[in-house]
Amino acid sequence: MRLPIRAVTPTTESAEVIGWVHEVRDLGGLAFFLIRDRTGIIQVTIPKKKVTAEILDVARNVSKESVVRVQGRVKAIEKAPGGREIVPDELEIVSLAGSPLPLDVAEKVPAEMDTRLDSRFLDARKPRVRAIFFIRSAVTSSATAFLASRGCINITTPKVVAAATEGGTELFPIAYFEKEAFLNQSPQLYKQMMMAAGFEAVFELGPIFRAEEHNTVRHLNEA
Repeated sequence: MRLPIRAVTPTTESAEVIGWVHEVRDLGGLAFFLIRDRTGIIQVTIPKKKVTAEILDVARNVSKESVVRVQGRVKAIEKAPGGREIVPDELEIVSLAGSPLPLDVAEKVPAEMDTRLDSRFLDARKPRVRAIFFIRSAVTSSATAFLASRGCINITTPKVVAAATEGGTELFPIAYFEKEAFLNQSPQLYKQMMMAAGFEAVFELGPIFRAEEHNTVRHLNEA
């Protein structure tokens, strides 16, 4: 039975998981893979004298960030991530990753910002970066549920406007069908408009754009 990694426990007799190869370690008679999916990381342990020649052949060709399918017995092991490991009865490469990678998803080797942005899809696989998206999702979901439970209406306001909605801040100008337009600084005008229309209580979770110079991590020059 295929399971998300977080659902695999030491009490599970057998499991099948599919994920990215996060790390590879070969200790001679023993090889370890860390397999990652959106729910977590699990260790795959390959005792070379106890698995088939087919599994060993596949294991030799696996590269980091390849997608693999593993089916095998689950064992409790204290030092492994999550306190469990899989000893494979089957190991299949679903998609082989090219090597070398432009950046290290395991973050043992740091990458410059330009490299991270050029390979953002890899950068977003890093557990530390992924955690930001999961935390943000939980916070916005909770905020939406809280406001909706109090009768507030969730709205979406324009982000491209013809003129500034507030004074005192720099604007992000853009070309809009051969006319000058700006990225909106605030949804305040539209929220007031909706209240005047009788909606009484509205909210929006969305970007605003303020072109202000920044010198700290709490800058305002992007949403």
